[in-house]
Amino acid sequence: MPRNSGDEDTRLSSLLGEVNRARIAVRVQRAEIANSTNRHELAERYGVLADALEAYAEAAERSGAPLPYRYRDEMRLSRAMSEGPGSRNS
Repeated sequence: MPRNSGDEDTRLSSLLGEVNRARIAVRVQRAEIANSTNRHELAERYGVLADALEAYAEAAERSGAPLPYRYRDEMRLSRAMSEGPGSRNS
């Protein structure tokens, strides 16, 4: 059952801020000239983005807030990009 307390709204806003900061970090890194170090850093930034997206999704689910399909797609893509060549999981 959806619950919309002020604390939950504040938590969701905070988590969304983290998602937006992580998105910006990915964009900044993608603007860099590609080399092996940058690719590793980009994979790490995608990992941070995926973590932030997942934390927001979990909090949204707990509060009963809907999660758009585009958001879910971005979450899966970010996780996949974090596990690409040069990442800690390859």
